[in-house]
Amino acid sequence: MSSNTLKIYCAGPLFNPKEREDMNSIATTLEVAGYSVFLPQRDGLELARLLPVLMKKDFSKGDASSVLNSAIFSLDVFEVIDSDGVILNINGRVPDEGAMVEAGIAWAHEKPIVIFKNDDRSLVQGNCNPLVMGLADFEFVDKYENIPIAFNGKFSELNKDTGTPKKSSLSIANTKGEAIRDYLMEQKTVNEVAELLIDLFGKVVCHSLKE
Repeated sequence: MSSNTLKIYCAGPLFNPKEREDMNSIATTLEVAGYSVFLPQRDGLELARLLPVLMKKDFSKGDASSVLNSAIFSLDVFEVIDSDGVILNINGRVPDEGAMVEAGIAWAHEKPIVIFKNDDRSLVQGNCNPLVMGLADFEFVDKYENIPIAFNGKFSELNKDTGTPKKSSLSIANTKGEAIRDYLMEQKTVNEVAELLIDLFGKVVCHSLKE
């Protein structure tokens, strides 16, 4: 593997065979496309295997679990920050809690995030949670083969030299959020608030990225 291979962190549910199969398919698709991946279920720490080993070293079950939980947290935080991007699988009744923490860490560190969803379940009438979708600019992919295509586009965009310093996603969201807060505190009319939202977000559309 070359030293400049881009690394993707695979975030998503992995607590039953179907979920692990789904995450493995995502990882395999990225690897075939030339990306390096960190897949927690394969490359991380396995509590079930390490717990009895620590207990044999005179740790109580509770203390051994505490050690492993702290280690898993630290390893996953490192791997997210060490990665070039994150694929976030939000299939399921609700997105996986751990995956959401990982995605939040990635977003705060300006890592490109691609959301994968081919599950019909959603929060309200087909709409996904905006706090989730906003992490990936309100875009998602619904086919495995489109995941590397989406990352190719995001990394290509990052490599463009526009000559103008780019504001971080966190800074942009914070600035727009402050503008909304100020309007609400000034008790603007519903029409005035709607006009502000159109001005700030009129071009934002949540959609599936196609080939």
